[in-house]
Amino acid sequence: MQNQVTLSIVMPVFNHADDLKIMLNSILDNSYQDWELLAVDDGSDEETKETLKQYATQDKRINIIQREREPKGAQTCRNIGFEQARGEYIVFFDSDDYVAPYCLEQRVKELSKHPELDFMVFRSGTYYDNAFHQEPDKLNYGYQIYNDDIEAFCSRTLPFIVWNNIYRRTSLLKYGISWDTHLLSLQDAQFNLECILSGMHYAYSTLAPDYGYRTASTGSVSKQILSAAHFESNLYATKRFYSLIQQRYRHRYDHALYRGAMFLYVKVSRTGFHKDYNLHLASLIQSLSPLWGNLFRWQMRLTHFLCKIMPLTPARRLPILNYLLWYRRMEQEMVKRQKELL
Repeated sequence: MQNQVTLSIVMPVFNHADDLKIMLNSILDNSYQDWELLAVDDGSDEETKETLKQYATQDKRINIIQREREPKGAQTCRNIGFEQARGEYIVFFDSDDYVAPYCLEQRVKELSKHPELDFMVFRSGTYYDNAFHQEPDKLNYGYQIYNDDIEAFCSRTLPFIVWNNIYRRTSLLKYGISWDTHLLSLQDAQFNLECILSGMHYAYSTLAPDYGYRTASTGSVSKQILSAAHFESNLYATKRFYSLIQQRYRHRYDHALYRGAMFLYVKVSRTGFHKDYNLHLASLIQSLSPLWGNLFRWQMRLTHFLCKIMPLTPARRLPILNYLLWYRRMEQEMVKRQKELL
């Protein structure tokens, strides 16, 4: 029987060896020592594989796991790592980020003080220019700034990302929470929303930010949401969100879900006006929420018309100006609330 550990760190790995070294070094520099790292390789290049081997040779707590089942992607890797995890607690980290030297210790200590909780949310900062930044930023997460986390997730103004959290492994098993392998992106939001909807109890920590989100990474899945290959996945993610929410709350969050769909539209439209994708998205929303679906369809038709008589950028922005102004206000309010809480 394998020895038990207190904390399991599950981390998908795919290329970017230099970023990986920074993340591994930051984990090794932590004050807390009772952990295992399950580094699940998603088919990396030889340089990255060799980097993993070197670190695993030097520290036996680092375990390399090769993904041997489909589909390819971080979501499959996280499921594989979770299945092999032995820790009482579990965290899901990204291989191109950074953790502060006190991260693991403060998370384990805080959650161990609260046996009534299934997971806890910790504040994050950003990582760029080879430094960890904790000052307020629109890319910081884990601050308790929203009145309704469900509404925030529906709107895609995310209260926290999966790497903000530490979970009890038994709680994830009890509630049957796993990563949806049909999603090519947006997995974090659905995972955390399912945790909340399942009835898991959680709380926000007010301690110092302990995780650095790398803002300049070229390998982030969140940037791949702009690619055509992710269009079907985006439609699937939208349908899943509507299904999860409406099964429990009916149409209570339809406005927020519309804003979430608008967020995806804005991201994708940065690469151009994709008429077929936009019409598919409009039809999907209309079938699930006629009021907001009709508005979305009208906005897409107006955009298509304006594209014929003016440049793409104003043609795209004018029909959704109210949403864009709302989103700008939300970002400003987010940073303002972070300043107040700090």
